[in-house]
Amino acid sequence: MTTTATFNRTAIMSHAWEIVRRANVELYGLRTILRRALRAAWSEAKHKLAIGQVEQQAKAQSPEVARTREAIAALEGKDRWTQADYARIGVLRAALRAAEDHEAAAPDYAEKRDLIASAGGRFCAVTFTKADGTERTMQVQPATLQHHLKGDDATDAGKRAKQTRKARHPHLLPVRDAKARAPRFVNLATISRIAVDGVVHEYRA
Repeated sequence: MTTTATFNRTAIMSHAWEIVRRANVELYGLRTILRRALRAAWSEAKHKLAIGQVEQQAKAQSPEVARTREAIAALEGKDRWTQADYARIGVLRAALRAAEDHEAAAPDYAEKRDLIASAGGRFCAVTFTKADGTERTMQVQPATLQHHLKGDDATDAGKRAKQTRKARHPHLLPVRDAKARAPRFVNLATISRIAVDGVVHEYRA
């Protein structure tokens, strides 16, 4: 995500003059002090902007990205590593790359979810690549899934498991396979084609 830096020049100039007034210098040294004051005011403004951007990026992170980065930082902060630590850091870094890729594709996920949900009780054909690398086209009826979910009747453990799964795997969309007549998951990240209401939508998986 690219952020364009913007500065309030009036505020910076006012801040510079405040620095000059605090310095309480004679008129002949005003130009030198003002130049230094402007440099200090600009430096402070850039520092505040940098802090704001870091905070904004941190807020925008998905829980999975934040947790994985924290785990990596904790591991890298250890004085000594075991063989298991060396193996774990590789797994964590791979998981972080995958989580960041999913985070970057989040807007695309929302579009695909909305498009599939728009079918309602009608059939929708979704083509995606499975974990084993094979391509599959599944006929789904989004509205029928709700009739087979426990919802408020689910146990607390079941509800927590659902929330955890949703947070950790935002790319997995629960659907009901019309042919198998059973709940399934569609990988939003690998969807290449959605056909709904006679219109075909293609994506680069």
